[in-house]
Amino acid sequence: MMNSRTLSIDSAKCIQCAVCIEICTQDIFMRNPALEIAIDSAAVDRCNGCGHCAAVCPAAAISLDAGDPLKLPPRVIAPLEERQREGLFKARRSTRTYTEQKVSHELILRALEHARYAPTAGNSQQVEWILVEGKERLHGITAKVAAWAKMQQGKYARVASLFEQGRDPVMRGAPALLLAHAGKDSPWKNHDAGAALSYLELALHSYGLGTCWAGFVISAARSGTDLGISLPEKRELCAGLLFGYPVHTFQRLPPRKPVRIEYA
Repeated sequence: MMNSRTLSIDSAKCIQCAVCIEICTQDIFMRNPALEIAIDSAAVDRCNGCGHCAAVCPAAAISLDAGDPLKLPPRVIAPLEERQREGLFKARRSTRTYTEQKVSHELILRALEHARYAPTAGNSQQVEWILVEGKERLHGITAKVAAWAKMQQGKYARVASLFEQGRDPVMRGAPALLLAHAGKDSPWKNHDAGAALSYLELALHSYGLGTCWAGFVISAARSGTDLGISLPEKRELCAGLLFGYPVHTFQRLPPRKPVRIEYA
């Protein structure tokens, strides 16, 4: 099936550097008989819209889907200091106690704006989100997960036991939950959603929010539990993230196993 991508080169701007030929994984760019950079019209249907060509062109001569390359946001080169990098990656913790302060939708959208740049297989960009908020709504999901967990063994059985004691081992008091869903038939749905969730939690962490992967929720959903969440047709819940303002501030970095690597 042919896609609807369009590519064009402004010959007046093109400086013949051939970077587009080097960077395109689908071999769409070539040199014509006059040795000028050109587009292989027979190969355009292979384009997955990654945008590498338009983003790398130093002369802004390549247009993808009739877009103006000069309107693409410029890349910001702002290397992190080592201390900032340590704070971003090493200081992130799984948060299991939250304040009742509501997270603004503006802040959530800012974090999701970062998460949408997470890599996806074949540049599918298939990950979409559902935001669940409110104590009553979240408690309802917890009750459904606990009912499922009661039929399981091991750590899942403990989830049900804690819930019956009036505790919440599922939502942990978080004021909000973001669920990532992707195409049910996609072989890469869980990889894509996992990458997006990793981007999202680091983005939220950078704004001072705490996060925790909602593993019990996703496990219950994958087992067929109806969580009362409507999904578009042919979509599947793949990952979930609890988030909110943390009650506690960690003072030190916990121990971790050293890097384990073999050089083949």
